[in-house]
Amino acid sequence: SLVGIVGQTGAGKTTIIKLLLRFYDPISGSIKIGDQDIKGIKLKNLRENIGYVSQEIFMFDGTVKDNIAYPDSSDDEDLVTQAAKQSQAHEFIEKLPKGYNSMIGERGQKLSAGQKQRLIIARAIYKDPSILVFDEATSSVDNKTEQLIQQTLENISKNRTTIIIAHRLSTLMHVDKVLVLKKGEIAEFGERKDLLREKGLFYKLCQSQLNSEKS
Repeated sequence: SLVGIVGQTGAGKTTIIKLLLRFYDPISGSIKIGDQDIKGIKLKNLRENIGYVSQEIFMFDGTVKDNIAYPDSSDDEDLVTQAAKQSQAHEFIEKLPKGYNSMIGERGQKLSAGQKQRLIIARAIYKDPSILVFDEATSSVDNKTEQLIQQTLENISKNRTTIIIAHRLSTLMHVDKVLVLKKGEIAEFGERKDLLREKGLFYKLCQSQLNSEKS
């Protein structure tokens, strides 16, 4: 399933992800994956099963392949290539001087912001996690690249839960459900088309962003 989380700055979007990753635990209530409270899952196992992609990009001065497979030292090139294709990175990688064996420079300085972001998405997919989390992950890419990534989200989300925290609401074109936060509480939850039809908070957020883009 593909779920989008939206809300104005400070609404609690990133807090939800920090709770899911157990950077801290909820004061009350619980978070469950299936029927299991995440407090009963070893922290290492929990985080190994969640692929997290954020705006902050960590890359090291190594090859493209090593950066996708990080921290794994596996030489399974087929898995690396598959992850790159799903993240729309394969095409530009093949055009690099040495393809997947090209050095990217310290912090990926030889790559554009959009290229680095696609490699980070490939890294998350390479882990084959049960849950994928995109925290404003397409904010650094241009509209064309964002559209390419959107096209693959449905395939990426098969047999796993994918959560997208989005500032650009265009990112949510293909989500199954939208969760709208306001001041730390769930204001709306439902299918995207239903929320737009109801003309509530989600509709107003979309209209506001559309108007700001036009001006």
